[in-house]
Amino acid sequence: MYKQKTRGWSQHMDFMAFDMLALEISLLISCFLHFDISEMINRRLFWGCIIFVPFVDLTVMVVMDVYHGVIRRDSYHELTKLLNQTVYIALIFGAFLILSQANASDTPYMFFITVLIYIVLSFTIRCTWKSHLQKRLHLKNHTGLLVVAGVDRIHEVVSSLINHNYSSYRFVGVALLNEKDSPEEGQKALEHIKMGSTEVTGLEIVASRKDLLNYLVKNWVDEIFIDVPSVIPMDLINQIMSMGITVHMALNDIDKIIARHKNIEWICGQATITASLGYISGRDLFLKRLMDIFFGFFGCLATLIITIFVGPLIYIASPGPIFFHQTRIGENGRKFKMYKFRSMYPDAEARKKALQASGQDNLMFKMEHDPRIIGMKQRKDGSWSKGIGGWIRDLSLDEFPQFFNILKGDMSLVGTRPPTVDEWTHYKPAYRARMSTKPGLTGLWQVSGRSTIKDFEKVVQLDREYIENWSLKLDLQILHRTIWVVLTRHGAM
Repeated sequence: MYKQKTRGWSQHMDFMAFDMLALEISLLISCFLHFDISEMINRRLFWGCIIFVPFVDLTVMVVMDVYHGVIRRDSYHELTKLLNQTVYIALIFGAFLILSQANASDTPYMFFITVLIYIVLSFTIRCTWKSHLQKRLHLKNHTGLLVVAGVDRIHEVVSSLINHNYSSYRFVGVALLNEKDSPEEGQKALEHIKMGSTEVTGLEIVASRKDLLNYLVKNWVDEIFIDVPSVIPMDLINQIMSMGITVHMALNDIDKIIARHKNIEWICGQATITASLGYISGRDLFLKRLMDIFFGFFGCLATLIITIFVGPLIYIASPGPIFFHQTRIGENGRKFKMYKFRSMYPDAEARKKALQASGQDNLMFKMEHDPRIIGMKQRKDGSWSKGIGGWIRDLSLDEFPQFFNILKGDMSLVGTRPPTVDEWTHYKPAYRARMSTKPGLTGLWQVSGRSTIKDFEKVVQLDREYIENWSLKLDLQILHRTIWVVLTRHGAM
């Protein structure tokens, strides 16, 4: 029976428990150094920290996926990962101390001492426990893996397995998949592999296709890795399965599919290989939506407050509705109504068609001094006055009503900008990739140049880069950079 290996953050519960313990100990030490025991026990701040801080640490570890690849990280990369994690913990911990109205003389001491002790203690525990696990895996590795591949694939397959094994398996040998392959050819292929690891010292061809089943009957093999060719050898696989041996099938032709993410899925009862430009797990999808709802709620409140001040100014400068809505194209071609503060004159769409007829780009319609913007006028000396429309666009205030779209679920905080219906009709097949995710209020394009990027191909490239490399950490980085871009008005038009 195959015992499936634990995947994701849950496989590192031991590291996470040690990390939370290290943070608790650090907090206790900082309190013991500063307070009397009786005084400390009677303080609400002490108990609040003891209860609150571990949950903060757990949340940061899960969201940042701190322990991904922890076993194979060296000390330098481990310390870098720990410092990044500590920054987020410190920010939340510091905010908690301020909101809890801690004594001004207590707060700096508790904060800095706790953080310093935590870094030293957590780093020591991680390195010690990692060393212990590596030795245990090496000594107690009883899972024997037999590799089955064609002679022409042995070098590539065995090298890849060795480099990504991390002591999970003990290689018992290599068997030949094709009947025409000879053991001598296979052994030559093995000799070309650099045998620098003790895992593969003495690795040999142990069976040909003809005597593979006989070898399995007489030798200790827990699992088999088969590098499956274009035509799957179903008879061989079924015979091995009937012997009670677990079979892992690697479909080598899948590498020819140009996709960063490939996953095994069950679709309507059928086993399929799913290839996609981007990938998001159920956990990450939930956390991303949770973040959208949280910030969307406060964004909507901010929009209502801004309306009180900006609304009358818009109406006075250009009588008409304060809000503007337009049909945009969302995820995978879904249409939705996107909301904005109106920064243009009511007849802006009619003016746009006239300007497009004069040769403006249908995919990126941007003008440095757009006459459709409320208050945009050229002075006698040739300079331009922006008016209320220009200022709310410079400060990105016109985008605030989109927090209602975020709360509804039409948009996300971070994503790709949704095109208009007219722009969508001019899309090439390659351009459609940027709409394979939910559109966002901000994105990689906006923080990489905003309106200064005139080439639509560059926009598509940035959007693809975001989708292919998506992570919650990347979203947080983009949000942080968005604040800077808005405050400095970089790329505003």
